[in-house]
Amino acid sequence: MKKFLFFIIFTVVSVGFSGEMKAQSTRAFEGQKTDDGVLVAFPNPTKDVLVLKSKDNSAKIKTVTFFSILGVQVAEYVINNNNAELRLDKLRPGKYLMRYVLDDNTQKITQIIKQ
Repeated sequence: MKKFLFFIIFTVVSVGFSGEMKAQSTRAFEGQKTDDGVLVAFPNPTKDVLVLKSKDNSAKIKTVTFFSILGVQVAEYVINNNNAELRLDKLRPGKYLMRYVLDDNTQKITQIIKQ
């Protein structure tokens, strides 16, 4: 009887903790930042506005270009600053590749999800 009672208590506690962990991981994903060491982009996934910040204040972001997963260019922004807020409300929901170019001609590509 004690083993059976222990099994029931253990099962209830385990299920409770796993449900709590799923809720925490979902909340963490909702406010996620994309940080590649040079640039921080948040929130990702985004709805309408994507905030970009250079981690080095002396490095300016020249341009930001968005490509569909098929490689078609869908938007381009000229920034010339170390931070920016991009309006993405004209983009359809989906996954995009964002390529940014810094003032020293460093280029990187990262994935952005538009909701």
